[in-house]
Amino acid sequence: MSLKALRAALALGLGLAAVTAGVTPSAAVTGDGPVRLAIAVPIVVREGTTGLITSDALEAYTRPLGDLTRQLDAVIDRPVAIGIDPMIIVSIRILGTSAPESALAWLQRLESASNPVFALAYADSDITLATQVGSRVLGPESFDFAIDPALFAPPVDPTATPAPTPNPAEPVLPPLPTTEDLLEWPYSVTGIAWPRDDTVVASDLRTIAASDFTTTIMSSSNLALSPGAGATAQVDGERILVSDASVSAALRNATHAVTVEEQQSTITALAQSVAAAGAAQQGDRATVFATLDRTIPASGSQLAEALSALQSNPAVTLIPISEALVTPPAAATVEDMPQSADSILQVTRLLDAEAAERRFATVAHDPIAITADRRLHLLGLLSAAWVSSPDAWSTASLDFLTVSTELRSAITVVESSSFNLLADRGFLPIAVSNELTQAVTVYVTVRPETALLAIGQERVQLVIEPGAQAKAQIPVQAISNGVVEVQVTIASVAGVPIGAPTVAEINVQAGWETPIVVVIAVIVVAVFGVGIVRNILRRRKTADV
Repeated sequence: MSLKALRAALALGLGLAAVTAGVTPSAAVTGDGPVRLAIAVPIVVREGTTGLITSDALEAYTRPLGDLTRQLDAVIDRPVAIGIDPMIIVSIRILGTSAPESALAWLQRLESASNPVFALAYADSDITLATQVGSRVLGPESFDFAIDPALFAPPVDPTATPAPTPNPAEPVLPPLPTTEDLLEWPYSVTGIAWPRDDTVVASDLRTIAASDFTTTIMSSSNLALSPGAGATAQVDGERILVSDASVSAALRNATHAVTVEEQQSTITALAQSVAAAGAAQQGDRATVFATLDRTIPASGSQLAEALSALQSNPAVTLIPISEALVTPPAAATVEDMPQSADSILQVTRLLDAEAAERRFATVAHDPIAITADRRLHLLGLLSAAWVSSPDAWSTASLDFLTVSTELRSAITVVESSSFNLLADRGFLPIAVSNELTQAVTVYVTVRPETALLAIGQERVQLVIEPGAQAKAQIPVQAISNGVVEVQVTIASVAGVPIGAPTVAEINVQAGWETPIVVVIAVIVVAVFGVGIVRNILRRRKTADV
């Protein structure tokens, strides 16, 4: 059967779907018109750990039949909303002149598409993994650390002499972007949070709202809805866009059909599901909302065929997501479906590690260069794409924790043997090592365990260059002879302790300089005395002669 013939057959089947399903035409077409159907499709990439997509991966994703190409081909310029992962946009833009041509062309196609577009969470993070640990919905902090100025045009100096007109044959360099520039996009709809299906508990909605979202997409299977509910609901004052579980499942089945017979069967089932969902609603016009899952299709043709069949079905009208959002909400409550206990425990460790890193980073002259990079790694690990690879996710999470420990161990007090203090007053040298790639400022504090030694200045500032050591000179005064153990701690400018305290041993020999000076003085006097006596004797001998 040809593709054209298949489409005609599917359209005919869809027109008769309500009857074959045992649903009357009046039920399938409520009120004065067909069932209004809004659809949202995510465009995402495979799991990763860095929070940015490499140039090689982008080239592979955007080549013909690449992951991103297939996804966009299936929905572009159709009445379907696109939920785009901002990481894709940022990863292409941040490459400047080194971005693959195929990726730039893909981004241009997305920007020129007529589809309504809204943003997913960055890296399509699994939103409720964070909220159920007690965190807000997380996003990137900054991309400045990852921007290579050599890939962009230098900033324009308004006071400089105007540059000559560029040669049209020469490539135009993109301007040096800010973090805001990289994230900027002409979204049709804003403020939408889209957790994974069946992962929401009631308390998540308050946290999501506090994270500057106005609407949460939830599956109807995660809600207790009032009879006749449509595409929107309200839970404790929070707006919910309800993804009909039955229609969404039928749509997803249609996109994964393998044979022509299976595709025809699943599209017919999709039409029946839409008709049944519309018939169950109250009011003049039934409105249904459906979603695809985060699975990257092996081919976008099945989704394209399903959408074409829906557009050809007189019992269905595809509408923008904005129209579904303004339908009257029904009362609802959340049927709690928490994330797994193992996942929550692992994410708790990840968030605790990131919080410790943020405290540690206060030693650095540019803390955001540390925290922003690590936040992107964390967001990569929180991606919903990891759900299909739980073992790999566990391994990647452990790697994150290992790197976190190593990072927080990059500044240490250098161990040394015991010090000898042979004077009443002196300086105690404490060496500190910095293995970071940027300079840091720490405060070194020394506290003696006994009263044999007094510290003249307990807290001494020390600046250490990247990959180097520096010594803090701590003024001390000997009170009495003996061995003293001192506790050495280092802290950031913000007073955050860095590493564990260390103990140094001081051998105090107070007053040794007095007898040494006396002995030296006696020797000097003796030398000069002997010289004087010899000169006198020589003069006497000369006089006698």
